[in-house]
Formats: sequence, C-alpha cells, structure tokens
Amino acid sequence: MKKFTLCLLVLSAAAMLSGCKGAQKETEAPTEPPTTEAVTEQTEPVTEAPTETEKEDSMNRTRSLKGLVKASGTDTLTIQTERGKELEFSIAGADIQLSSGIQTGNNVTILYKGTISGTDTSAARVLMVKDLDAGETPVTEGELQTENEVADPDAGAGSIGGTIEDLNTDRIVIVADDGESYYFSLYEASVNLVNGMKQGNYVTVDYVGDIYGPDLVPATSVTDNDPASGDATVKPGPSAQGEYSYVNGTVEDCSMTTITILADDGTELSFDTSNATYYYSNGIMAGSYITVEYTGTLDGVNTTGVTAAAVYDYTESGADTGDGAEGAEDGAVADAEDGGAADEGAVDDGAGMDDGVSMADDGAAADAGDGQADMGSDGAQA
Repeated sequence: MKKFTLCLLVLSAAAMLSGCKGAQKETEAPTEPPTTEAVTEQTEPVTEAPTETEKEDSMNRTRSLKGLVKASGTDTLTIQTERGKELEFSIAGADIQLSSGIQTGNNVTILYKGTISGTDTSAARVLMVKDLDAGETPVTEGELQTENEVADPDAGAGSIGGTIEDLNTDRIVIVADDGESYYFSLYEASVNLVNGMKQGNYVTVDYVGDIYGPDLVPATSVTDNDPASGDATVKPGPSAQGEYSYVNGTVEDCSMTTITILADDGTELSFDTSNATYYYSNGIMAGSYITVEYTGTLDGVNTTGVTAAAVYDYTESGADTGDGAEGAEDGAVADAEDGGAADEGAVDDGAGMDDGVSMADDGAAADAGDGQADMGSDGAQA
C-alpha cells in the first residue's frame, strides 16, 4: 500500500513538472521577435519615395496662373486670364484650397504641370487651386486682348516665366504660363541655363519694354534656375570635372539643339548642344565670340560624334580654360584694364561698354540711354 501511494506521489510530481514545462513553453512564444518589425521594413520604401517637389526642375516646373472664375462643374473650372482669354481646366483629383470654395466672380490661382497651347488645356494637369496671395492684384473682367498695334513707350521692366519654344540668333520665343507666346531679343542679355536651350526648358525672362506690342522686347536676363532656392547655376569657364576639348570662334547661327561657329582657324563647325549648359554675359547674336567645351574628336569640319558640354562667352578674370585647353585667343576677350573692344569686332569681356554704348558686332548697337537693342527691320515679331 505504501509502495502504491509512493508511486502515485511520484507520478503526480512528474505530471506537475511536465505541466510547468509546457506552461513555460507557451509563455515563451510571445517573447519571439514581433511580426510588426517585418511590416515596418516593408513600409519604409514608401515613406522615402521622392515627392513632386523633390522632382521639381526646369524641365518639370510647376506653373502658376491666376484668373477670374467664370464657371465651374463637378470636375471642371473655367477662368478668365489677365489678357481676357477663357480657359477650361479639368480639376479632377486637384487639391482645392479656397477659403470660400469655388465661386463665380472670385479670383483663384491654379498650380499645374504641363503646357497650355492657345486655349487647349488638355496637356495641363492641375495640382492645386488656391486663393490669391496677399497683396496680389486680382484679375478683372474684360475683353480678350490682342497684340497692340504700337508698343507702349512708357512700358517698364518686367519678368515672365515660360518654356522655350524656339531660338535663333535674332530672338527667343517663350510660351508663358497662360499659353501665349512672347518674343524677346537676346542682345546683351545675361543667359544662365543649366538645362540649355532645350525645347520645354522652363526659364524666367527679365525684360524692359511692352511684351504686348508688335516689336521684339529686349531681354536683360534669361535663366532656368533660382539661386535663392538653392538651384545650381552655370559658371563661366571650363567644367571642374571631366576631360574636354575646347574651341573658340564667332557665332554664325544657332538653334535649340545646335550652334555653328567660325573657328579661329577659319573652319566652320556645327555642334550638337542638346545637353550643353549656356553662360553668356553679352547675349546671343551672330558675331558673338564664344568658347565651346566638347567631347569627341574633331576631324576637320566633321563633327560627327562630337557633343558640346558647355557654351560660354568669357571666363572670369580672363582666366584660360585650363587642363591644357587654350584660352580665348587673338584678343577675342578684351583686357578689362584696357577697356578696349574685342579684337576683330568680337564682343568685349567686360560687357564691351564704350562711353555708354554697347560695342555689339554687326551694328546691333544698344541704345545708350535705355539699353534696348536697335532692332531696325528685324524688330517685328516672327
């Protein structure tokens, strides 16, 4: 009997120990690494994805257009621009930030990406519709404005943003945020373009004159970057990195993708400038003396496989192009201390001012009083 009781006690103890071990195993399971860590790792790439703002550059600029609300629908908004043109936008998916909602007769600002062509807004994607900024002049109802027959002689300085539509040695054409085309001469304009003269590159043009008149308006500055926002800028002179060759010459012709020069040795050369940066202190015109930085090998006049990396018209402090490249030769860049004009009619380094008159080649001398180029018969817009 005692042996039976002892066996029962041993079996009971064994069962209790077994139960404790089982319980311990059950409580240890929750201490394993939680499955939420795997979820966190999966969501990290989503939070680090680049935003629209991070993608922003001059080839994908957010445009801004203010206007007077004329009508609205479930997913549409019609506004009248400052020039009296009516534009209908699709606002499906747009962020509406209006204190009083969309109301006919109110002024709004439309932020969009893409382009407007005339009255066609199908290529414009509206990101946001918001109230005008404090102090901004509202748009009033009015008739559609057409080109003035005579330029306003009292028109002052202004600034306009838009994408490059066309370029030659006489003028640059800009399609502004309202879808209208504006024409500017580039004589003596400061040009700083990180993305070059590509069609669709968004630039800001500073000018003096009547942009609604029939004549070309002199641009004073053309740039596709905003240094105040930390954007990169183009500096004159050779690039800091890379192996390049250089050639100097006078401009004969140019477009958005090519430039043709007469080199110092008398050779006519045409370069692909599709991906070149531009830095001009004295504007773009036939006869301008420039340096072309390029990759590839020139074979006489054959420039096949040769690509321009940068185009500029002077180097700071007359410094040479470095890395074994020749600097500006034959007096093409005038000595700043002499104050003389560039040799053989090329535009002078120091902006070429002699007694207040610009020494631009081919007789395109600027008016000493107001800096506007004497356009002559070329003054009419294309």
